[in-house]
Amino acid sequence: MYEILIVIHALVTFALIGIILMQKNSGDGGGLATNSSSGSFLSGRSAATLVTRTTAILAGIFIALSLLIGIVTAKSGANGSASIMDKMEAKKIETPVMKKEEPAKPAVPRPQ
Repeated sequence: MYEILIVIHALVTFALIGIILMQKNSGDGGGLATNSSSGSFLSGRSAATLVTRTTAILAGIFIALSLLIGIVTAKSGANGSASIMDKMEAKKIETPVMKKEEPAKPAVPRPQ
């Protein structure tokens, strides 16, 4: 089930990226809405409405799938644990102790 959700999530992600790139940018007039011929299928306001609705639907599916994948992962204990924090051990980090050394003496004595 986890693998199926990941594949669907990837497909929705790529579709969402594609539909966002097709949206009309207010600065350069790009996107689907640039074709203004009267006989076109997607022209003017209908293109903006369709792209906006599709973006909203894909975004909702993306969020729902993200939550569902998180729930499935938490319940199944994928990869041996339900949480990455369960895998972490409180280890004492040992830092090497540096010996106190005298500063190196200059090769040329300082003038006084």
